[in-house]
Amino acid sequence: MSFTLRHMKPYSGRLVAYGFLVVLSVLFTMATALSVADFVKILFPPAQPESGMALNVGTASASNLLSQGLQQLYLWLVSFGPKHALIYFSLLLLLLYSCKNIFSYLSLVQISVVRYNIVRDIRNRLFRKAMSLPLSYFSGNRRGDILARFAGDITEYDENLLGSLQLLFTAVVSIVLYVAMLFYISLKLSLFVLCMLPVVVFVISGITHRLRRDSVELQESNSFLMSLMEESIIGLKVIKAYTAIDFSNRRFREADRRYARLRTRVYRRVDLSSPVSDFLGNCVVIGILLFGSLMVIQGTGITPELFVSYIMMFVLMIPPAKNLTTALSQIKRGKGCVERLQQFLSLDEEPLDSPQAQSFSGVKTQIEFKDVSFSYVPDVPVLSHISLSIPRGATVALVGSSGSGKSTLADLLLRFHDPDSGQILVDGVPLQTFNRASLRRGIGVVSQQTFLFNDTVMANIAYGMPDATPEQVEQAARAAGAHQFITALPQGYLTPVGDSGALLSGGQRQRISIARALLTQPEVFIFDEATSALDSESEALVQQTLTSLLHPDPQSDVQGSRTALVIAHRLSTTRWADIVVVLENGHIVEQGSPDQLLQSHGRYWELNQVQTSDFIITQQS
Repeated sequence: MSFTLRHMKPYSGRLVAYGFLVVLSVLFTMATALSVADFVKILFPPAQPESGMALNVGTASASNLLSQGLQQLYLWLVSFGPKHALIYFSLLLLLLYSCKNIFSYLSLVQISVVRYNIVRDIRNRLFRKAMSLPLSYFSGNRRGDILARFAGDITEYDENLLGSLQLLFTAVVSIVLYVAMLFYISLKLSLFVLCMLPVVVFVISGITHRLRRDSVELQESNSFLMSLMEESIIGLKVIKAYTAIDFSNRRFREADRRYARLRTRVYRRVDLSSPVSDFLGNCVVIGILLFGSLMVIQGTGITPELFVSYIMMFVLMIPPAKNLTTALSQIKRGKGCVERLQQFLSLDEEPLDSPQAQSFSGVKTQIEFKDVSFSYVPDVPVLSHISLSIPRGATVALVGSSGSGKSTLADLLLRFHDPDSGQILVDGVPLQTFNRASLRRGIGVVSQQTFLFNDTVMANIAYGMPDATPEQVEQAARAAGAHQFITALPQGYLTPVGDSGALLSGGQRQRISIARALLTQPEVFIFDEATSALDSESEALVQQTLTSLLHPDPQSDVQGSRTALVIAHRLSTTRWADIVVVLENGHIVEQGSPDQLLQSHGRYWELNQVQTSDFIITQQS
């Protein structure tokens, strides 16, 4: 419960108010039940003292303060006459019920605010955790499972645990007050009831003891189902292209059948606890009627009108008792959600920067990779002993076959990962000494996998820069060769791009992504196949604008040259690079200018020959 109590702590004032209002609500309910004794007396006046038995019954609890108080209330009511007494009594009951309902409503208002705020706080914690996790976590885990924690787990936590705790508290307060009053009315009858309770508890606990384990399994099954749905929707084009609709339907039906079976098993146990507790409660009521009636007849400890109030009080206690068993069973279900939420929140985050971390202010001399090695999986190196110098203002192109480590090298520069060995130096200063946030703000990134948010074109270009003016956005779009097609859109820069930019073509999405990077005006750029989705004409236009940006004219307003790391599969994008670095299996096999490498007839020349042949074959076909 420490997880929930920690989130409840900020709202302790509202919780105290909630508890106080619940107590008042229960007290007024009890007062209503006790008033029935006077109602019975008004309808059936007590026998005259001439009857010895009646005298014995009527005075059996004369020493009880509660009995004396009710007697005084009865005498006051009947002093107005039987008819007026019934009217006043009805008004009294109406007042008591009204007070009970008012306090009950106010208590629900307080606890609803607390529950909403706790769920909000946990959801915010989950989002902050997701944003601070290393990228490697998302590479090795299903996105559907992560999303299930934000949706299904949070909902289950609110309904099954927070809702059950609310139910549990109200039930416990009600039961404690009712039991105290029942013991006060008749100790002997209440001890008889107490002897029957262990049987009820034993039966209910036997029904619910497996709910916690089943709940965890249910949530994991739900996460898998959501992952399957997400993958199927995202990959619908592939599913249709490979005519795998029947296969996808079968796989989903099997997962859904398993989830439905688990859910049915869990809810069968939850639903069973309520009728069982109801049946056992009715058995206890029958026992009270038999045992209590004998006590009234024998005149041993309770008057007839108080026995009626006792029965009413016990009947009023049955719903809280049922709620108690229901709450306990649902709390066991909720514990499964808490375990999954705590598991996610306890994941290792991206390491924090030290308080002494420097702010990145650009490159003055060079960026140096010094004997850098890195691996995602132990003993499976992705980069091995990389040594590379990138002078300030130089454009360095990384080429090589897929899986050679090009993107990983760029990720190390952004500190998405830290090297296993070796160092990355900026002007002789280790990269680890720089603040991550300032480092990433100083590096503009155009990724190979373009991602746009479901917002307008302007909002996507100005993402992360809310103070950017429309003029600055337009200038960045012009530099990326995007202004012309943006103005042709139905609403220009205010046109929505759809989910992940689905309303735009691949080339349009890429140019908006380039404009987004250009808007920040960083001194270092990383282009991960920035022009891969563009046609030849657009590619030439973008390369021209990027070249002018990276190597500006001395007479232009742009001061100094910018350093760029270009990851290229299409070797045409390397022609304007100052240095080409060829990677194979995590090693640098050659580096130099494009012309030098072509003349050396090495690996770069081989790749160029292959792409040139492919281009000629494509043109001929």
